[in-house]
Amino acid sequence: MYIAHVTVGNLGGRDDSGIALEWHSSRFLRLLFEDVFPLWSTLGMDRERGGFHECLAVDGLIPPVARRVRVSARQVYVFAEAARLGLNPTVASACIRHGQRFLQSHSDADGLIAHSLSPEGAVVDEGKDLYDQAFLLLAWASAFGHLGDPAYRRMGLELLASLKARFAYEGGGFVDRTDRPFPLRANPHMHLLEAALAWMAVDDDPAWQNLADEIVDLFQRHFFDRVRGVVREFFGPDWSVLEENGRCRVEPGHNYEWAWLLLRWQSLTGGEAGNHPQRMISFAETYGFDAIREVAINECWSDGFVHDKTARLWPQTERLKAWLAVAGSQQGALREQAERNAASAARGLYAYLNHDARGLWHDVMLEDGSFGSGPSPASSFYHIVCALSELSRYAQQQPVAADELALPGAGVAAKASSPELAL
Repeated sequence: MYIAHVTVGNLGGRDDSGIALEWHSSRFLRLLFEDVFPLWSTLGMDRERGGFHECLAVDGLIPPVARRVRVSARQVYVFAEAARLGLNPTVASACIRHGQRFLQSHSDADGLIAHSLSPEGAVVDEGKDLYDQAFLLLAWASAFGHLGDPAYRRMGLELLASLKARFAYEGGGFVDRTDRPFPLRANPHMHLLEAALAWMAVDDDPAWQNLADEIVDLFQRHFFDRVRGVVREFFGPDWSVLEENGRCRVEPGHNYEWAWLLLRWQSLTGGEAGNHPQRMISFAETYGFDAIREVAINECWSDGFVHDKTARLWPQTERLKAWLAVAGSQQGALREQAERNAASAARGLYAYLNHDARGLWHDVMLEDGSFGSGPSPASSFYHIVCALSELSRYAQQQPVAADELALPGAGVAAKASSPELAL
């Protein structure tokens, strides 16, 4: 059973923002251990066809939808991270092994997974997609970190070799798919960076930092728009940016996510990310954040105009991670400001998990603040656990008196503070 981490003792002059993050962490972790993990480790597991279900409906039924193989790779990560948070290690190990068997049964001789299956489990797209393989690499790193089985390390290195052999692009980086290489995309590279950093935490093979450094170099040369301070997503064969009438679509969630990863890379390697993370966060806060709903929206344009004001769950997790990373790299007033913005992100995220069906979540917030109907996608679980794991790590570094956790007005939304102040 999960027991909230609370250190009873002197506050040491801590600001209310740090206390709020401890309170949010405890609330989220109770939700995970009482509702979310029990549901998705049982009903969320496909015991007939293997792996994990694509989504769960409010009525408890499994919607008959196509299944993406990478969802099971994400779930392997989820349950490895859940064990670190305090889930029974036997339960976590069983879920990881279950996912492993499914992934290997849908891999080719090079260890690359297929893209998607029919609801009945037949392969409908056996193409090899870079985004999918990035999550498989993350899954093997997570499994190795939890189980310590050297077979996962071997599978990780073999997969990396296969990626270099079948996806490496002569112009730098990797193609998008083996059968449809273009357009080149930033997003799969972002998740390869995430996987490389995960491997660096559990294995000292220099191949992982080499991969991370290569992707950061690609980010600095091609992905980052130095004029606008945004991540560019799509590129032609010569790495020229694909724009629409002189501008490109920007996903604020990716701005936050890249910022988080670059700050992690900088911390782990001693490399220099410059002011890129701060500029990406500032753009997202200025043009991609709705202070009334307290959520990051789906898309805006690189000139700042809004393109899609609906707000999916996952950008909220990336906003939380980014501000926690900023807080961890600052001191004094700048740290407190970043903590307040992280608390704002936590409030925004909690609205999605505050679901009538315990253990499920809303995926899309509409412009009026209500939520769209539909099942809860399993793919969101990875985002949720990653963000709450980061929140837990941060909160555990900040001792709080037990009687301070009942924060007055803690659930009341408030406008995030000026990004200029926090950066």
